[in-house]
Amino acid sequence: MAVSVRHRALKMKICTYLLLSFLAVRASPEPRRVPPLQEPPRHVEFTNNTGATLTCSTRGDYELDWLLVDNTPATPLAGLRHVLANGSLVFPPFPASRYRRDVHAASYRCRLRIADNAVLSRTIHVHAVLNTPWEVRVPDEYVMAGNAAVLRCIVPPHCADRVSSTDWLGEDGVSVFQYLEPRYQRLDDGSLYISSVRAGSRDAFRCRVRDRVTGTTYTSQFFGHVIVTEPKGSVRPRVGPEPRNRRVQAGQDVRLPCAAHAWPVPTYRWFREHREQLTPIEQTPLWARAHLQGGLLSVRGVRREDAGRLVCWLNNTAGGESVHFSVAVTEPISVRIKPEALRTKINSDIIFECKVSGHPIEKQYWVHNAKAVKPNERIRLSDDGLRIHIKGTQKEDQGVYQCFASNSRDQAYGVAEYLIDVSERPRVTANRSRRAPYARSAQSHDVDWNFTGTRESKPELVYWFSEQTLQPGPSVSLKCVAMGHPPPQFTWLLDGFPIPTNSRFVVGQHVTLQDDVVSHLNVSRVTEQDGGEYACVATNSAGKAVHAARVNVYGLPFIREMPKVTAVAGSDLVIKCPVAGYPIESITWERDGQTLPLNRRQRVFPNGTLIVEQTQRGEDAGTYTCQAANRQRHAARREVEVQILVQPKILPIQPLTNLLREGMRAAISCQILEGDLPIAFRWEKNGQPVTSSPYAPSGIITRRMDEYSASLVIEHITSLHSGNYTCIASNVAGSERFTVPLTVNVPPRWRLEPNDVAVAAGQDVTLQCQAEGYPKPIITWKKAVGNTPGEYKDFMFEGTSRVLENGSLVFERVAKDSEGHYLCEARNDIGAGLSKLIFLKVNAPARFPMKSKTVQVTAGEAAHLQCAASGDAPLEVSWRSPHHHTIAHHLDQRYTIREQVLDDGLVSELSILQTYRQDTGALTCRASNAYGQDEMLIHLVIQEVPEMPKNIRIIDQQSRSIQISWTQPYAGNSPIINYIVQYKEAPEPWPTTPQKVIVPGSVTSANVQNLQPATSYHLRIIAENRLGQSEPSQLVQVTTTEEVPSGPPLDVRVEAKSSTELIVSWEPPQRDLWNGNILGYYVGFQELNSNSTILSASGPGGASYTVRTVEGAGTARARTTLSGLQKHAAYAVVVQAYNSRGAGPASPPTTATTMEDVPSLPPGSLQCTALSSQSVRVAWEPPPTRGRNGVLQGYRVTYAPVTDWYGNEDAVTKQISGLHTTLSGLRRYTNYSVTVCAFTAAGDGVRAAPVYCHTEEDVPSAPADIKAVVSSRNKILVSWLPPASPNGVLVGYTLYMSVIEDGREEGTHKRMLSPSTLSHETSRSPPRATHQFWVSASTRLGEGEATRVATVLPSDSVPARITSFSRSIVTPWKENISLSCNKVGSPNPSTTWSMNGASLESTLRKNVTADGTLIISMSQYADSGNYTCAVENPHGRDEVTYSVEVKVPPQPPVLAVVDSYADSLHLQWSDQGDGGSPILGYVINYKREHGDWEELQVEAGTSEHVLPNLWCGTRYQLYITAFNRIGTGLPCDIVHAFTKGTVPVKPKHSQMITLNTTTVTVWLDSWGDGGCGILYFVIEYREVSQSQWRLVSNSVQATERVFSVPGLTPATQYQLRITAHNNAGHAVALYNFTTHSISGIIDGELSPPVPAAGARSLGGARVILPAALSLLVLGALVAIVLLVRRNKAGGTETAATESAAGESPSVAQLQNKVNRDQQYLAARAQHPAPPHHYKHASNEYIEDICPYATFQLTKPTYSESSYSGNVYSGPYHSVRGSFVYHDLKQNDKYKGKEPEYTKVRRKGNRLRDPHSESQESDNLGSTDSEVKKILTLHLPITEYEDDASDDASAPHSDSEPARLRPAHPNSYPSVEREESSSSSENSVGGVVRKAFPSRKGKAGAMGKRHVRSSSGYSSHNDETTFSISNYPSFNDHIHPPSRFSDDTDEPRRKRDKMPREAFQINVGMQGRLAEQSFRRYSRGAERFGNIYQ
Repeated sequence: MAVSVRHRALKMKICTYLLLSFLAVRASPEPRRVPPLQEPPRHVEFTNNTGATLTCSTRGDYELDWLLVDNTPATPLAGLRHVLANGSLVFPPFPASRYRRDVHAASYRCRLRIADNAVLSRTIHVHAVLNTPWEVRVPDEYVMAGNAAVLRCIVPPHCADRVSSTDWLGEDGVSVFQYLEPRYQRLDDGSLYISSVRAGSRDAFRCRVRDRVTGTTYTSQFFGHVIVTEPKGSVRPRVGPEPRNRRVQAGQDVRLPCAAHAWPVPTYRWFREHREQLTPIEQTPLWARAHLQGGLLSVRGVRREDAGRLVCWLNNTAGGESVHFSVAVTEPISVRIKPEALRTKINSDIIFECKVSGHPIEKQYWVHNAKAVKPNERIRLSDDGLRIHIKGTQKEDQGVYQCFASNSRDQAYGVAEYLIDVSERPRVTANRSRRAPYARSAQSHDVDWNFTGTRESKPELVYWFSEQTLQPGPSVSLKCVAMGHPPPQFTWLLDGFPIPTNSRFVVGQHVTLQDDVVSHLNVSRVTEQDGGEYACVATNSAGKAVHAARVNVYGLPFIREMPKVTAVAGSDLVIKCPVAGYPIESITWERDGQTLPLNRRQRVFPNGTLIVEQTQRGEDAGTYTCQAANRQRHAARREVEVQILVQPKILPIQPLTNLLREGMRAAISCQILEGDLPIAFRWEKNGQPVTSSPYAPSGIITRRMDEYSASLVIEHITSLHSGNYTCIASNVAGSERFTVPLTVNVPPRWRLEPNDVAVAAGQDVTLQCQAEGYPKPIITWKKAVGNTPGEYKDFMFEGTSRVLENGSLVFERVAKDSEGHYLCEARNDIGAGLSKLIFLKVNAPARFPMKSKTVQVTAGEAAHLQCAASGDAPLEVSWRSPHHHTIAHHLDQRYTIREQVLDDGLVSELSILQTYRQDTGALTCRASNAYGQDEMLIHLVIQEVPEMPKNIRIIDQQSRSIQISWTQPYAGNSPIINYIVQYKEAPEPWPTTPQKVIVPGSVTSANVQNLQPATSYHLRIIAENRLGQSEPSQLVQVTTTEEVPSGPPLDVRVEAKSSTELIVSWEPPQRDLWNGNILGYYVGFQELNSNSTILSASGPGGASYTVRTVEGAGTARARTTLSGLQKHAAYAVVVQAYNSRGAGPASPPTTATTMEDVPSLPPGSLQCTALSSQSVRVAWEPPPTRGRNGVLQGYRVTYAPVTDWYGNEDAVTKQISGLHTTLSGLRRYTNYSVTVCAFTAAGDGVRAAPVYCHTEEDVPSAPADIKAVVSSRNKILVSWLPPASPNGVLVGYTLYMSVIEDGREEGTHKRMLSPSTLSHETSRSPPRATHQFWVSASTRLGEGEATRVATVLPSDSVPARITSFSRSIVTPWKENISLSCNKVGSPNPSTTWSMNGASLESTLRKNVTADGTLIISMSQYADSGNYTCAVENPHGRDEVTYSVEVKVPPQPPVLAVVDSYADSLHLQWSDQGDGGSPILGYVINYKREHGDWEELQVEAGTSEHVLPNLWCGTRYQLYITAFNRIGTGLPCDIVHAFTKGTVPVKPKHSQMITLNTTTVTVWLDSWGDGGCGILYFVIEYREVSQSQWRLVSNSVQATERVFSVPGLTPATQYQLRITAHNNAGHAVALYNFTTHSISGIIDGELSPPVPAAGARSLGGARVILPAALSLLVLGALVAIVLLVRRNKAGGTETAATESAAGESPSVAQLQNKVNRDQQYLAARAQHPAPPHHYKHASNEYIEDICPYATFQLTKPTYSESSYSGNVYSGPYHSVRGSFVYHDLKQNDKYKGKEPEYTKVRRKGNRLRDPHSESQESDNLGSTDSEVKKILTLHLPITEYEDDASDDASAPHSDSEPARLRPAHPNSYPSVEREESSSSSENSVGGVVRKAFPSRKGKAGAMGKRHVRSSSGYSSHNDETTFSISNYPSFNDHIHPPSRFSDDTDEPRRKRDKMPREAFQINVGMQGRLAEQSFRRYSRGAERFGNIYQ
């Protein structure tokens, strides 16, 4: 029992010992791992409205900071960037103005510090975008039928990378991709690809894109159209310049569009290009995933190997073209470092390897603790940057290592940690294994790729066991750790042989989380026989790694048994003796008792290894003995059998090259020279096994001849059999291979056949010529000798031509001399070879070898300019002047052009007989042919004396000195030497030698001193160069410093003009108190209340006065009108004068009261109470005080019964002085409308809203009529009509009946009947008695009077009688009328109806029913009349008559504008018929241009109205409708009118600007308001060298007289842009100025060249005189032609205008002829004018021209289009928006649907007029527009600034009145211009300002409102007058426009002809042309019945 316990205890100790030993071997302190980093994405995008937050974090404790791209800290920026407490980087929302590129479009990284280590994140690209809307558009695409079209969605360039998706919508708003039509494809860039566009189609599409950042969707506003064009002849393929580089991620699809314009439709072929070789795509692996649709190539699931170049080849009968696409395939980047954690001792060598996958990899680098790794002596980086090798590690090498790999779009990194183990490890005891360092090998580590494209790495041992020595008994564990990809597998060996199959040997293997493979070999109870060399072998598909070390076990020598060893003859034999036991003294080998070695091939090593080199069977096979011994001479022996095998050896085979042709038979024999049997044979072709079968596609048969030979036979050889055939013979010893090349000769055949090519000179072209065959064909090129093919010579290759490896011929920048026939030949000496003749067409475009040159000529001399052009004939050469006008001899006799044709081009010479200054500039010589064009600039410089200085400005003005500046003038191309400033007092004439100041030519300012104060001076400046002096400049009058006036205005008078206006007049102050020139007056006014007192004359500057400025000076009495005042109010008025220094004292206050006006508010609290059946009481309250507008004289009460709609009762007006009244004498039981108004001495005021009251009930009147007739032999029928005046609600009728028989009355009977009963039948009893009947009606107040007595006499017959009554019927139109004709009689009487005495037949609308009732359906105005129903039988006849009146809406009034004012229009109209019902009122509809329709209702009883509150200087459209109780009638024709006024008028530069070194002062009060008050100014400026304008203010009020722009740079050129706005539009003035230098001198001012006086007279005399004579002759010819035409067409035109149904065809033909003549004359008249004045029209004219067509004579610049003709453009174009009424004539037959009213009301902008704006823009520059501009010239004419001379950069006014500008500014000779772009300065002196009259109220007197204005119209050089003697009258009805009517067949109404004699035109040089325009305008007015007033 004790023994067993001891055994168990011993076993437990052994197990514990083994376990502890095993754990001791495995235990190793592992380095800690870096926790994963949570970081933002690589690209962060956000908007300025949302902001963004970047967050980095990890587990545990860490410190975080943010770095910029240069590793500097990202510091906080207020409002833009800051860091939160948790380390997040925040970008808050920000306004667009605070956007900073270095903050919002930068790269950031976060850095985390963990203990002593640091980690970097990826680079984070931050991109903030401004949340502003985009504009997306789709341009039209022109494409030929059958070709493909590509529509592109154009987005702003800065937003292109933000588009996340693109969709395309059709015209129905549905995505085109929902149509499921395969011809619609969305390309990779979002474009829409449409294949095979059909002819005649015009598809329209819109694109819709989504912003990836904001999520907003944008849709293009307008449709893009695919416009299909018809080709004219063949067109070679043309491909647009589109991006052809594609970058796509692996796995995605790619679409490559090859869209071209060609006819016929080209064919498409795709090729893969590799090393300049083109392979058809069908022969590439790409084809399996490709799809072709026309020219669109789609590839699914792109792979890495698909990257490269693809070529699309297009070809048709006209030529060919190639398109190259480049496809780049990317893969996501991933990075990993091996090992991920490493711990070694100090001074170790370590290696980290970076494993990177993805494509492309553009950058790699290493980082250690967030700092870049820099190589040095200890640290080395591999050439590819993937390995870092550190020798002798130190403590500073510890930490985190990161490997970064990136490209432009992706970045990734791997992390590894390295620690140094500072703890000392104990040495293991003798029975334990010693451990090798846990380190990697320093040797290189190979990396390879496997067949799947995955990167592989060979195994590498990172841990291995070491040599050990043990005593027998204990267990041992050996460990190896390896890394590699794929993970390796371990095998263990003992002395080179597998581990013994023994239960004591256990092998284990597992994989760690880091993909390291760990293997253990555990041996339990080790014996002396277990000793030996153990090896671990790690193997994977990439290679293997081996480690071996001995395990020594003490004991006697022992040799383990060895299996038979086999070796191959000729190889080395290696046998290791498996010796165990320790220690071993020696190990020896013996054979046949002899100790080895015996020869040189045998070697024995001390460790027991035997090596026999180059073994031989006869000598080396046999038994070998190994012997091991120790020092004690104990030995062990073991034998091993060695067998030598011989592998096969193949007899060499002759190659089969250049022997075989297709169709032959071939055989290859393989024979063995030596080798052990059995031998196996197999065959391969090009490395692939050969299938042997006569039925196989290859047709190859293999045969085994005997044990030592085999053969391969090909019965019918083809080119496919070419290749390398390998015979493989093998046995147990090995195998032998022998490869035989076999080639099949194939004649050449085309792979890419050559074709004709046409190319423009200078481009690159490739002549494709590729052939295949064997041997490879040799491609040669030859060129035909001469122009005809037949003889060829070898093509000599030069520097610009070369032949590619594939045979194609390439020309770089092909020249014309390369054109010709080329022969491509392909030969390989097999067959006859191939050849193809093609033609290379080189189209040489026109070209100038010299692009520019300069020619200098003295003014007045002749100039000869030459340009030589080369290119294909025919060449056309044209000359253009510096102003881009075509130069032609017939336009200017000074020009002569001669041309000389050369072999290679043409030489053109332009001669100018006599040169002038205007000829200076760059003349353009343009040459063109069918293949291109080119230009050559010839700078012609004309030298002359300088021009006079201009833009003279007064810089400083003192009492005794004046500082003046000017702009350097045109120097005549010679430097200016001096400026001479001459001056004198203004009243005096210029002396012979005036006083002067001379300054150098480099200075443009001077200081004139020693002047007298308050004196006016004249100054002028002369420039001087070496050629002489210029003409004197314009005079400048300057007055020395002034003082404010010292006296008030005199004799101030104030008179009332109207209820809201006061006229103030005064005399100027005493002349000696002016102290200068009076510029104007300040008029102050203040309303005086009942308790206020008159203020003292403190002047308008007081806060209680309202001030109006009145400009103007002079000694005459001045006056102004104060408008907009309170009605009937007292005002105090003061006046003070002002000059440039300020205002003087004010006049004493003068009081006046405005006139009374009608009350503007109605009486209040109007009430009406019924007193009786004929009287009511009315009471009211007076109107509020603010609305009385005067002293109330009383009230007028107007009342009228509210009758039926057709009632015609007139209202009764009663004048009352109190606040109530009683109205008596009214109708009983009647509803009355009562209204009241107050009146003053000025008239009636506004009426109060009507109230309604009802008089009380009363007894009714008698029934209107009664009838009693015999209805049968024993019946009497009594009928009656209701009372005419019921006077209440009827409650019933009482029928009285009396019977008289034999002269005796038997009594009266009565019967009560219901109020709805109007007839009663009673018995006739007795039959021979006389019966009498009468009826009365009753209300609740009693019975009324009875009717007359109706008597029925005895009768035996029943005559025909009618029981209905004759009546008058009034009805509105379109109602149904029923006219009853109830009859009695026996026999039954016949019934007939007649109208106005004529028999009436039944129609669809007029139908007689069976009981005789006439029903008229949808009554019309023509149905009015007398309708008679007659009945008759043999016993009698009777009839009744109905008088029917149908009332309709009123006829359209005739509207005219009788006068226009600045803010109102005076309208008058005349009624044309009320439709039978009184007109209740009118509705005036009006619309300003670009505005909405508005309407105003006017009461009846008036025929005129002043339309107030209109925009000044604006065009209006107006029409009027009248309405009655029936409805609203038709509108009249639209009338067009302008309110008076124009856009603001720009002042001169000298009036506008004063400046110094840093400030420019703008005198805004120098602007003229054009008759419309200026609303505000916009002021901008910029430096001349900059393009961006700086906004100073966009809301400068018009009340600011002076405005300053400070902060300018001295001596700098600026541009100032001022925009003045008023209701008529806006005007823009552009001024150039230069600030003073510090010394007060203006530098560098320039001015456009202006002719000097001398040159102007010379050029003008020689140019203007011939031009004037030519124009006079031409005018005479025009007058004669017009007179003849007019005499011929005069009678016809008169007849045409008087025709009622329109013009006959003959009239139209005559007018066509006249219009054609006028068009021809207009075209002829345009040539003498400068090219920019008239628009050249073709001399060909159309035969069929509309009789009312107009032709454009001139086309000046307008900002708005002009209206032409009176085309209806109101809001009635839609049927929904019209009132339509047609009056059917009596003779019209009823056809189909009756015309009817359609009613729609408009308010504001609810119904836009589709023609009011678009139509006007279509008539730009029409002759009618020009005549209307002439018509406006009857407005007041004053001098004004010429707008047309502005600088070209100044935009024109965009308002309608801009049309009023004269259309001939450019036709004047040589107009001088200032430096500024404002108006010209032809006149000197003040500007007369005149205001347009304004009218308010319809009864007020017209007056003039004086406002400061510079508007007007200057005649310049050509006096233009225009007068209208009388206006046309239109008495007949003006029919509405045809589209306004439902009845299109109604003939047009007759129009009156406008008398042509009404106009007298006298227009300088353009008089006759204007007259022709006006005649055409007159005919248009006759047609449309209207004209601009």
